[in-house]
Amino acid sequence: PRTVQDLIERAPEAPELDKREADVSVLFVDLVGFTRLTERLDPGRVNELVERCFGAYLDEILRRGGDVNETAGDGLMAIFRDADPRRHARQAVRCALGILRRTRELNETLDGLPEPLAVHIGVNSGLATVGATKIEGANGTRWTYTASGQVTIVAARLAALAQGDEILVGAETRERLGDQFEQLITLGVQAV
Repeated sequence: PRTVQDLIERAPEAPELDKREADVSVLFVDLVGFTRLTERLDPGRVNELVERCFGAYLDEILRRGGDVNETAGDGLMAIFRDADPRRHARQAVRCALGILRRTRELNETLDGLPEPLAVHIGVNSGLATVGATKIEGANGTRWTYTASGQVTIVAARLAALAQGDEILVGAETRERLGDQFEQLITLGVQAV
């Protein structure tokens, strides 16, 4: 991620990868009906679809100042940070709207799909533990840069609750948006 690159470039001998508490907005997105797609389409075609979607989504994420933290199958997680917590929350929601738009655009260009592509998106904001995680085993070591804690967990659960082409935002994100997004509808308390 660009965040890690910046940390390493600032201090190549000892980058600041330690975990620390930071205010972030976390966005989760995954494709609706991915299992059905894998059952109906050739594996190469499925891989092509995921790459095209993620490429389009990556453009939206980077354009809005986010970093793709991880991908897994048909889903990805992005982290948005800014000195102004309201700004990163707004950027994460604008990114989510951009992902919806890009998915619609992809549907216009993709042929041979059993059904149009759709996504589930969840966005949540607040304090998370952000930094590097070292996974060390007998045969090697892997570093990841992530945000963990309740903010991330709730963002993932919101994405899981979202219907096709729906964006669910957490209460803290909603608070930070102010009156920027008129089309928001309150769903009340949800069990996540």
